[in-house]
Amino acid sequence: MKKTLIPVYILLGILLLASCSKMDDYLQLSGRQEIAYTGRVDSLKVLPGDGRLKLTWLLISDPKITGVTIYYNSRKDSVILPVKRSAGIDSMSYLFSNMPEGSYSFEVYTWNNSGSRSVPAYITGRSYGPIYKSSLLNRALTAATLVDTDAQLSWGLAEETITGMEISYTSNTGQSVVVQAPRSAAGTRLKNYQPGSSFSYRTSFRPDTLCIDTFYADAVTRQPQ
Repeated sequence: MKKTLIPVYILLGILLLASCSKMDDYLQLSGRQEIAYTGRVDSLKVLPGDGRLKLTWLLISDPKITGVTIYYNSRKDSVILPVKRSAGIDSMSYLFSNMPEGSYSFEVYTWNNSGSRSVPAYITGRSYGPIYKSSLLNRALTAATLVDTDAQLSWGLAEETITGMEISYTSNTGQSVVVQAPRSAAGTRLKNYQPGSSFSYRTSFRPDTLCIDTFYADAVTRQPQ
């Protein structure tokens, strides 16, 4: 007797159709419908700051989105933001204030008036505070000398989170002068410096390239030789 062999791809197709049919029957019997999701947020970012964090994101797809919900603190707290979509890409943000120094996790959903919502977008960020500030050290000042009527300052190496130096001094006319020196400066000249007086300086920092705040080391006082 000759046996008839069923090709594997035909058998797989039959099994797939049977599976789909059973699922459709289940949905009809249970009164359930297939889950509809709204468009998920895009390009989600968290920007750290001094006791605060800022979330930014884009809404690219799904013009029916009418709101965004953000969960944080292990879902104990949440923020609900209404949305009015434009015809194109919408940019949104939310600033969390009064966030003690530490790490935070966020879940972000979109939703619409029909009760549908998106799959979550997750992100983690850190706020900075007293602990970070206490670790900041001023950039090394390797020399401070008088050159004619000016004072010439020379700087040591700058670590990567330094953004610049702020120097305050008194001119030979008695005026208070503040000079902002960039991180790239190897030296800074204080013009018309008042002989015998002191100057102070402090170093500015940004712990992250996305940081929304600038931090400063405690000011130190020096006198040129």
